[in-house]
Amino acid sequence: MSEVIYELADEVAVLRLSRGEANALSPAMRRDLAIALDRAAEDDGARAVVLTGAGDTFCSGVDLSEFDGPLAEPWIEALTRKIEDHPKPVVAALDGAALGAGFELALAAHARVARKTCRVALPEVSLGLMPSGGSTQRLPRLLGAQAALEFMLSGRPLDAGEPRLAKLFTALTEDAPLAAALATARRFAQAPGFARARDIDRGFSDPAAYRAAVTDVAARLRPGDSAEADILRCVEAAQLLPYDQGVQFEQAAFEACLARPGARAMRHLYAAERRSLAWPEAQEGRAREIGTVVLAGSDPVLAELAVHCLDRGQRVAVLSPGPAGAAVAARVRAVYEGAVARKRMAPEERDARLARLSHGSDPVVLMAADLVLDGGGGDPGGAAVRKGAVWCLVSGRDGAAARRAQLGASVEVLALRAYRPAYALPLVELAVPDGTAPEAVMTVMRYFAGSGRVVLRSADRPGMIGHRLMGAVQRAALALMRAGADAQAVEDAARRLGFARGPLELIETDGIGVTVARLRRVFGSVPELALLDARADAVAAGKTPGQGFYESQGQALAPDPGLAGWLETWRSDQSDLPEMPNMPLERALHAALVAEAARMLGDGTVARASDVDLCMVRGYGFDAARGGPLLWADIGPEVGGPLGLVRAMKALVPLGQGLWTPPATLEEMVKFGRRFFGGAVS
Repeated sequence: MSEVIYELADEVAVLRLSRGEANALSPAMRRDLAIALDRAAEDDGARAVVLTGAGDTFCSGVDLSEFDGPLAEPWIEALTRKIEDHPKPVVAALDGAALGAGFELALAAHARVARKTCRVALPEVSLGLMPSGGSTQRLPRLLGAQAALEFMLSGRPLDAGEPRLAKLFTALTEDAPLAAALATARRFAQAPGFARARDIDRGFSDPAAYRAAVTDVAARLRPGDSAEADILRCVEAAQLLPYDQGVQFEQAAFEACLARPGARAMRHLYAAERRSLAWPEAQEGRAREIGTVVLAGSDPVLAELAVHCLDRGQRVAVLSPGPAGAAVAARVRAVYEGAVARKRMAPEERDARLARLSHGSDPVVLMAADLVLDGGGGDPGGAAVRKGAVWCLVSGRDGAAARRAQLGASVEVLALRAYRPAYALPLVELAVPDGTAPEAVMTVMRYFAGSGRVVLRSADRPGMIGHRLMGAVQRAALALMRAGADAQAVEDAARRLGFARGPLELIETDGIGVTVARLRRVFGSVPELALLDARADAVAAGKTPGQGFYESQGQALAPDPGLAGWLETWRSDQSDLPEMPNMPLERALHAALVAEAARMLGDGTVARASDVDLCMVRGYGFDAARGGPLLWADIGPEVGGPLGLVRAMKALVPLGQGLWTPPATLEEMVKFGRRFFGGAVS
């Protein structure tokens, strides 16, 4: 069945894009549209053409997955050229949304009629890409350099009725635009001729202003190759080159842009965030509204979660005995006072939020709670909780199943890890015990996702996702140091791999005691923890200025200058330490991380490989331009794919107890030539 419906309406050929709710511009739709345009050109009963969407959306553009393989013909540039060069006037009727390549089709038309509220955008730049249908040449001709660059470099959707876009539209409507588009098409058909975007030069009317806009944007761009720089060069070329050469220039820039690993990484993360919204409980579980949140305990993260909840509009009660509850409330007030002092919030907004905050020690507040965030404030056995409330353990000290056993089977309990600061960082992990009611799961998931957080689903296992993944990196760092690697060299290697902060710096921030307890809870008593135990003893004895690996210098951390000598002495006191193989340290760290991720995928801790990448990028600052450690395992030029990492793991096995042992899931991937993303190795 054709994805473009062809109809005649009083001498106008109406071409309706018809491919589901979003009207994505699939290869089949592109082929069908090319056929329909040719049919309209030859149809003696049609004097003009209207291009519209069959549903509520004009067109949402090309599906992202297409960019990861050979581009199917006809590509966008060929379609827009066919529209622009059509022998009969083509009018685009825009409703709902016209995004990316969908809006490029409209820009190639000879007139555009849109509902004022239709959302239009060229969002490619946010995915590391650029328009590929001639828009870098058409928009400057229609709008000038300044407006064209602002529109393409922001990537943000605007209403068609936005004044700065007025020159793009022949007419704007309050209601469905089809009738007005048909009238415009008939009027154009009766006129002696019609203008094509290639022939319009009003955007070049002030050459000096055009060049000034280009120069101004160039001064603000970061140096180097990027989608933004490519767009700028194309807009600059629009003024200098003949139109056809400008389009060819755009195509070459697009192909170079598409080939960059950074563009692949940005698309990967965008798609990963969309996939993270698909939870198995979504089919059965309807999210309930949350009006009151009770924070039980005194864990420091509770104050940050309180700010998040108050910002969302909930009533927040801190339940904690003695001065602990007052301390949590004081930390909340301090956050808002700081926001007012920095002029990021009006005093009235602060007061309105704080008016919804209370604290006390009477557990009766639990009867009003829709959501309880439990910071590990002791045994809650016997607590009376309102029916339908969801209890979330946020301290990480106990599993959700254990807490449910304390509370009683009638209470739904989940475990939640909010990356800190919880009111700012965009990542939350939610551990779901077997048998949890779908409604409870979706209530918490939708609540945090509704504030723009990425919410990752984990099985209810020690460490959940992030602590287990980063724990593997920290174990690897310690194992490499046991085998003779310099501590600072390990930190530098982690940063070369893509981490914003090294594994030892994270240990320093959390504290050795906290880290040791967490690693033992997740991995057991593994050999490399002996190094951490010894370092903790050195800290306790006052033999090091910091908490283990760094010393404070004002607000910054500097490597502990005595660490190298201490490590050498510690190694000399050990027996049978393994030797470090001849391999880059970042490769060893990467191999440990990928091995642990593969184990987690195999045992069901995490359902999707893309969730691993989201966790590392959004939670631990892994370089987004690499897309995450698993995408980088696939596409990193020096990695060699999963096969290269498995070879590295086998060389590293003697260094760590089970740490670098290739898991069966990874061995199977290598056996069948598969990668984490994109199918088999080509």
